[in-house]
Amino acid sequence: MNTYLSHEEIHEQYKSLEKTLDYILFNADELKKFFNSSGDIVFVGCGSSYWMSLSAHKTMKVRAGLRSYAVKAGDVVLCPEEFTDIYDNPIFICPSRSGRTKEVIDAVAFLTNAYPDSKVFSIIVYAENELSKLSDMSLSIPWTNEQSVCQTRSFSNLYVAFIAIAAIISNDDDLIKCLKSYLIKAPSLFKRDEAFIQSIADPEKISSIVTLGGGLQYGVVIEGAYIVIEMAEFAANYYQLLEYRHGPIVTAGEGTVVFICTGMAAEHEQKMAVEIRETGAKVYAVAVSKVDWADHTFTLGNEYSKEVLALHFAFVMQSFAHHFSIARGKNPDSPGNLISYIIY
Repeated sequence: MNTYLSHEEIHEQYKSLEKTLDYILFNADELKKFFNSSGDIVFVGCGSSYWMSLSAHKTMKVRAGLRSYAVKAGDVVLCPEEFTDIYDNPIFICPSRSGRTKEVIDAVAFLTNAYPDSKVFSIIVYAENELSKLSDMSLSIPWTNEQSVCQTRSFSNLYVAFIAIAAIISNDDDLIKCLKSYLIKAPSLFKRDEAFIQSIADPEKISSIVTLGGGLQYGVVIEGAYIVIEMAEFAANYYQLLEYRHGPIVTAGEGTVVFICTGMAAEHEQKMAVEIRETGAKVYAVAVSKVDWADHTFTLGNEYSKEVLALHFAFVMQSFAHHFSIARGKNPDSPGNLISYIIY
């Protein structure tokens, strides 16, 4: 029996995801009114929330046709002159687990001063926080909080929230149906995939880990590597799919494990995977259906959107990080000196 808190937080996160989706849909009318403008959408975040934003802002762009950007709060703090006079009537979006991270608070204070007519929208996990006080509209999803240190279900829930918001703004009922369909299947998918993940999370056979993807999935792909770094205390790398062949592939070999989030150009995914496997590395893919170019495919079984594929990719990497951490003799609930948020 797995006694770590992070095990339930990862492998039963579909419960909180359903609640978050219902919550966002309940607020649909208010969200439509808030986002009823022709201005720029600017996501501001750091850490996992920024990587989520890197994917979510592209869904906003693709689905809702909005000019959308994602910026690191740390860049705003360190290089504020780069963020003045570049946005048109912006809405600053701040997804956050704690709502207390100093970089985000300082970045929002600077940006709202630089753009006096701007609005701030936030979704925050912690009930008590500073960020909501700076927001014109703020939603709270406290049921997604982790007792363990790393962001797992809170990351996935924030991502689902913004997929749903993009669908609401663009009146995309099919995307909502796609999310609902996936969440119905999630319990069986999670149980099936955890068994395989646990079988490959062997530190004796793994020397390096790589995540690959692109487009609106790329932020989630980056987070996939980051959760391994944080939770398993193991170096991992991420690359845009085709960029991997421009140098980094020389590091692939017998002990390399590569996870690919599919949904882009299938021909290029296959060619890249063939090149990787020729080095002796293992390739694991998250895809709608089984692909013959991977050593194993985490299949969803229906024609799901790129966002849903990315959501399942997040689960796969979280589960892998959890089991790999334990196999390495680490504590997945509290790795190293990692803390939940930074206030100094």
